[in-house]
Amino acid sequence: MTSAPADIRPLHILILTDRDWTHPQGGGTGTNLYGQVARWLQWGHRVTVIGGAHPGAPRCQRPHARLTLYHVGSRLTVFPRAAWLVARGVGRDADVVLEVINGIAFFTPLWPWLRRPRVALVHHVHQHHYVSELGLQGRIAAWLLERLPLRYLYRSTPFVTISLAARADLVGLGIPAEQVHVSYLGVEPSQFRDSRPATEPTLLYLGRLKQYKRIEVVLDVLEAVPEARLEIAGEGDHRASLEHEIERRGLSGRVRLHGFVDEADKAELYARAWVALTASSAEGWCLTVMEAGACATPSAALNVGGLPESIVDGQTGLLADTPAELSARVGELIRSPARRDELGLAAQARARGFSWESTASATLGVLNDAAEAGRSPLRTRLAGSGLAKAGGLAGATLVNNAIQVLFTVVFTRLLGVSGYGSLAALISAFLILLVGGQALQVAAAREVALHRLGRPAEMAASIRGWTRTLLAATVALGGAAMLLRAPLAEVVGVPQHAWAAAAIVPTASLWLLLSLKRGVLQGLHSYAAVGASIVLEPAGRLFIGLALVLAGSGVTGAYLGTPLAMLLTSSALGWLLHRRLTISDATWVPAGASGPPAEMPATAASGSPAGVPAAGASAGGRPARPLRSLVSDAWLPLVALTLLALLQNVDVIVVRHQVGGSRAGSYAAAAVAAKAVVWVGIGISLYLLPEAARRAAAGLDPRPVLLRGLAVLALVALPELLVFALAPDLLLSLALGAAYTQASGALVLLGLAMTLL
Repeated sequence: MTSAPADIRPLHILILTDRDWTHPQGGGTGTNLYGQVARWLQWGHRVTVIGGAHPGAPRCQRPHARLTLYHVGSRLTVFPRAAWLVARGVGRDADVVLEVINGIAFFTPLWPWLRRPRVALVHHVHQHHYVSELGLQGRIAAWLLERLPLRYLYRSTPFVTISLAARADLVGLGIPAEQVHVSYLGVEPSQFRDSRPATEPTLLYLGRLKQYKRIEVVLDVLEAVPEARLEIAGEGDHRASLEHEIERRGLSGRVRLHGFVDEADKAELYARAWVALTASSAEGWCLTVMEAGACATPSAALNVGGLPESIVDGQTGLLADTPAELSARVGELIRSPARRDELGLAAQARARGFSWESTASATLGVLNDAAEAGRSPLRTRLAGSGLAKAGGLAGATLVNNAIQVLFTVVFTRLLGVSGYGSLAALISAFLILLVGGQALQVAAAREVALHRLGRPAEMAASIRGWTRTLLAATVALGGAAMLLRAPLAEVVGVPQHAWAAAAIVPTASLWLLLSLKRGVLQGLHSYAAVGASIVLEPAGRLFIGLALVLAGSGVTGAYLGTPLAMLLTSSALGWLLHRRLTISDATWVPAGASGPPAEMPATAASGSPAGVPAAGASAGGRPARPLRSLVSDAWLPLVALTLLALLQNVDVIVVRHQVGGSRAGSYAAAAVAAKAVVWVGIGISLYLLPEAARRAAAGLDPRPVLLRGLAVLALVALPELLVFALAPDLLLSLALGAAYTQASGALVLLGLAMTLL
């Protein structure tokens, strides 16, 4: 066993994966994790794994003194269940996180409770798999669950992958090439054995039974080689379809389905096979090639993904460009025993050059570099700087805007130009009402920043009171809007979508609730939680709206995703605030404050003498500020922001009334594109307001905070306006389609207006 790398101190590694090596469908992912984790444990590192549950798996087990395994959730629910487990404290003391992304990301950059360096492990990109298995819905899922998060959330994350081909696919998704590290998979020494071929020609497929694995092509090869039989080992959701296909083709007597096999049976199958086959539409490396080679069995495969790296064509196995060529080449090899033995021995010799020690050492190096970067003084200084905070929130709003653009792309495709025009009018009407939330968010952030909501008990009581008031208002307003849905729909210009128009007013009430909680978190310096909510809320709109549209609810369903997403995001922020405010009242210190500046007396920093609650606070956990008091203090920004909201959104409604049809939809699409910089400005203001208020209260000049915010805004606005001016038709055509370019001439003017706003 290779000794531990000398320059790496012991690490605690948290691994997040949908399936670990104990899972019956762990496949190559499980084998890869086992091969590396076993070495890390022997080298003195500690590992915590959170993976999907499976029958017979205990929820928590500790098979090694430095290894803990947690099994929670199904293939789809493992992601939120893992987030919940980490939020409760599991693995939060880890030095570094290894996130395994198998087509669906865990979205860990959005977990405010996991502030640890991370490395992503991707075996191969799943974009084509989604499409081949799910069609149009798969194409949308591929964008939402893999392409979009990898490109925008994980762009600064180091990646480990298993072949140069997989690396190229990741770079194609937008990951910088210098951040993607290749670590070829290894082979266990115990897997090497002499070939003991069966007496009759035997083909082997070993792997998960999934549609994208295209096992039907393996059946084509079997049909082309009538003297051969086929062994299939593995389990998966494609088994029933495969059994039907085998029976339909009349191959039942020549095919044996073994199901899941243990390591001993797997080695025996490899040793008895004449040729190991794979016909997957994409593979990052294909571990079974090396496992078969360890038993001196050559492999034959389609020339895709990383297979040209694992198989040396004509030396250790065979590659083919088409299923027909694969069938022909395998037939020739079956009928040439000496040639088969030659390829098998060469495959075994090559397999000996790939060890798990090398794989584990390479991955550990990337993990250690990430952990060291997380501890570096430079990173610490940048993370704590005002510019980083402003840039981080601006970045969150950029992701928000990217999701809004994706929202536009998805629903323009699903609803058509006219249908999207109706949806845009509904959303624009809500955006005008949105300003109330912005004004209250500003007020709440200011009150918390200046310590006017008292101790945690009073603050929590205030939040509970606000929540009860706004939920009651939501119910009351919703009932009234339902009775007045027809005139509301006429005002908005969508008479055919009256129920959606009725949802606009209660949506505004839910927005107030979400905004208040964001404001409190701003005042507490919890910018990560605010940024996460800025991303999660529009993502929720997209996912929920998409589900409702696919269920047949049309424009109304697309809009209802908005209030439902706000309700869920508000609930999540309420939970975070509850955790934050459970700090002991006796030892409470305002977030970010370590005491007054040295040049100031103790009473100046807090606004009240030591030991006395701040103005407006009360004892015993009663609300420090009722909602009506907060609203009365916010009337001036409420009026000002209402004017700005009208300027920003009423044009879409006016155009809907004046021209209607596809032209209104095209204008709405251009208006959405032009508003990107507005959302960046709003994100910067989430940092600017509480920080400027805090500096002013301390007697310091608040203008540097404004200048930093304007600098970030300029970095975003200038290149955006340049694109709007030089290539408006191309931009709208690429993003939305040629049908949405009718208003391209207005794009640069709209963009300039929104920048000034």
